[in-house]
Amino acid sequence: MPGIETLLRGCVIVFCCSFANLALAGNESTEAEPPALRLLTETWPPMSYERHGRVDGYAVALVRALHHQVAASDKEPVIEVLPWARAMNIANQEPNVLLFATSINEQRRQEFDFVGPIAETRIQLYARMDDDFTPADLSQAVAAGNIALYRNSPAQILLKSVPDEQLLISGFPQYSARQLLHKRVRYWCQADIAVQGVLRQLGQTPAAVRPVLELAHLRLYLAFSGGTAPERVEAWHKALLALQKTGEFEALYQKWFGAEPSLRQAEVLWRVQ
Repeated sequence: MPGIETLLRGCVIVFCCSFANLALAGNESTEAEPPALRLLTETWPPMSYERHGRVDGYAVALVRALHHQVAASDKEPVIEVLPWARAMNIANQEPNVLLFATSINEQRRQEFDFVGPIAETRIQLYARMDDDFTPADLSQAVAAGNIALYRNSPAQILLKSVPDEQLLISGFPQYSARQLLHKRVRYWCQADIAVQGVLRQLGQTPAAVRPVLELAHLRLYLAFSGGTAPERVEAWHKALLALQKTGEFEALYQKWFGAEPSLRQAEVLWRVQ
């Protein structure tokens, strides 16, 4: 029969092997877990904004509802509100970032996978209410005075043909609106859905400005950064389709915009390689 020392040696070997197997299993479980999806947005009421330390807005409410379905959890996700230029820079450098809400252009089609549309808006030039001149087109507007807009917004792309010296570019839409109200520029270029909220933050009413020229009609999407797993993007797409089917999407849109959405069924627009 084996001696005591042999039996003890065997027990130690079995214990060590079992411990190693458990450790490997733990590592495999950790590695199998997908990295967290970072949720980034900007201050752009009523799409997204912070109030009393809480992030709110139409797009925020929608992303929370979609996250609830995708993660199968009631835990509220962390949503970061950053200047748009900074949020865009992060999304261009890191995988597993959801940036919302954004329009689509040729460059972004090469950088992101898109799910949506989730909303639509018109990009317009606004003048002060006491300015009675209405330009017939962009060239006439440029001849009449400078234009305020914020960095990396759809407006900046639409106005790329305008000489730099006639554009006053800031980091936030509130700064651009203030430039118009203080008569430092002739026009403010902004998406219509954000105008009322921006003016309210400045203690103004919508009657302080008036739209004078429409530049574009855009649809807005959820943008997933390069390197995000296609399965993850598709999961959010399916969740959005489910919200559209149940009517929850329409209810959110009606709550925040006071109108029914006239959007096509959600789809995935994959990055152009």
